[in-house]
Amino acid sequence: MEGTQAQHGGATRDSLADRLEAAPSARRPADPADIPPLARSDTVSLCVRLLRRQLERILRLVDPEVGGDLVRFDSFGFRPVPGTPQRSRDVRSRVRYEAVLSYSRNEPRIDVIRNGLERALRLGEFIGEGRALAVDGFRLRDLAQWAYYGAGSLEDNIGSISSYCNCDCDFCYEKGTRETGIALGRVQLSLQEVATRLKYYSAEKQTGLVPSSRWSLEPFANPHCLEILERMHAAAPNQWINLTTSGSHLTEEVVARLARLRPIMLSVSLNAASVEVRARTMRDRPPGSAETALASPALLRKYEIPFVGSYVPWPSKPLSDMADMVRLLDRCDAVSVRICLPSYTRYSHPDPPFDTRSYWAEILSVCDGLRQEVSIPIRPTPAMYQMRTMRPVIQGTTKYSPACEAGLRYGDLVVEIESEPVYTRPEVSRWLAKRFADQELRATRFTVERNGQRVEVEVPHPQDRQSLRYPHYWLAQPDTPLGWVGGLGLHMADGPELTSFVRLKELAEEYPGKHVLFLISELMEPCFQEGMAMLGEMASFVDAVSFHVAMPRCQFWGGNMVVADLWTIQDLIEQTTVWIETSGVRPDVVIVPSSFLNQSGRDLLGRCYLEFERELGIGLRLLPCYRIVL
Repeated sequence: MEGTQAQHGGATRDSLADRLEAAPSARRPADPADIPPLARSDTVSLCVRLLRRQLERILRLVDPEVGGDLVRFDSFGFRPVPGTPQRSRDVRSRVRYEAVLSYSRNEPRIDVIRNGLERALRLGEFIGEGRALAVDGFRLRDLAQWAYYGAGSLEDNIGSISSYCNCDCDFCYEKGTRETGIALGRVQLSLQEVATRLKYYSAEKQTGLVPSSRWSLEPFANPHCLEILERMHAAAPNQWINLTTSGSHLTEEVVARLARLRPIMLSVSLNAASVEVRARTMRDRPPGSAETALASPALLRKYEIPFVGSYVPWPSKPLSDMADMVRLLDRCDAVSVRICLPSYTRYSHPDPPFDTRSYWAEILSVCDGLRQEVSIPIRPTPAMYQMRTMRPVIQGTTKYSPACEAGLRYGDLVVEIESEPVYTRPEVSRWLAKRFADQELRATRFTVERNGQRVEVEVPHPQDRQSLRYPHYWLAQPDTPLGWVGGLGLHMADGPELTSFVRLKELAEEYPGKHVLFLISELMEPCFQEGMAMLGEMASFVDAVSFHVAMPRCQFWGGNMVVADLWTIQDLIEQTTVWIETSGVRPDVVIVPSSFLNQSGRDLLGRCYLEFERELGIGLRLLPCYRIVL
């Protein structure tokens, strides 16, 4: 596996697995025992022994590289004393360690390996054929031992196809953040990396190689994008491919090739209804890309590829343009349209470009008006800004789906399924996923509240899928990425689990008589109050502890970022400190939802949550929960 990034003509090579299978095995040390003895120095024998021990451990796991190529070395020696004749050095430009960073955020042991090599290289150098080797990277050995990371699909294991983009959007969240510590370098996924990841993916175990935390931007900026997708499809022909693109590369030739990769679903970030608005606010490259993007919905409809359209209503665009785009997507039978409520950071906009509350309210008002005009679901995100409830409120129905034709509509509140009461959106999800998977069931009976009245609606299950219409036809196939939503055509936002509140109760009860501070986002706070009410008598746990609630904002980003998944450890440290100073109470423990951390317990900047405890001397407990996507 390769741990460095090398610049080549504007593109980059980056991965820990890249090119491993093509490497001649004869160039690699067969075993740590074969490593040649270290060159000794007269005055540093103890240091030599320690360094040798460290290198032996490291070289059991990795092989060194120079410029991305594996190298064979003969020995390792300390750097000569000044004035001593030096060996001829294999001079090559040093390569930065962005790739190591992108993987170490998910696998901290890679950082340990890198740090060990860097310490060794500050003291000495690898020597091969009488020359000092400018080792600038490493590759993991025996990848089978590293192929145990969770990968629900082959797509998860492949990861980002490209972290380049061919647009320069007014509303890009990345603007100004290059120096904040979040940027992980520009990378194009190579065909060799794909081959390696295909080899070590297990569909049965749902495991694969260590994932990268690099950004996923325009996949078609990678010239090998279509070939990568075709290889993925050949390896797992029944797995869905989900692709997010700006649409600027979706020519008829490309769309026709994508149609052969079914099952496939696209999310197309149109962000405009006219070429003028798109060109002015997104600045696509090369020329003509805006025209290609705006023609793509009709092509996707022609080739019957289900797709979602999205729009960021930035103030530089009139809201009438947003409305026109929704109408365009409705004519082309999109699965839904996502309206991304605009946000910004202090790095991109030191002065606020708009007032969030008034402008978001204006956007939502336009969306409400459009719902009376079009048939496709309109889904503002984050959904919890408008939908301040855990209750299962329907956001819309897919065109020509059973739910649509049965008469379910936006705003219906599901209160019963098959005469059994339901209270939350995840609860409805579990109910319907189970029923949709049962091929013997013919229909599902809903009781919904509509305009203060209870209405019963029976939604038939698809029996003969060949008779279904686009776009529902493809979404009713097995293992659709929308699950039961695709099967019945019913759209409902994600939401918090009631079991999370039960787990919160259990955590708090471990600290009887203590001060417990619970941190929650502004968006989640109404759901928290509602969830506590649903717990009823179980919520009496707050009487056993001094239970406090605070709503820290994403101050690291500043701006109007309100989603808690964007918290950083520094946010929690600073705002807990402020809360202590303001309240005069020092909590014995702080509980925080885990959704802002990756699987290794690190935030967006790669900082471990344990740094909170080290800096404040206060225990931090994680409330297990998943990210709410929509």
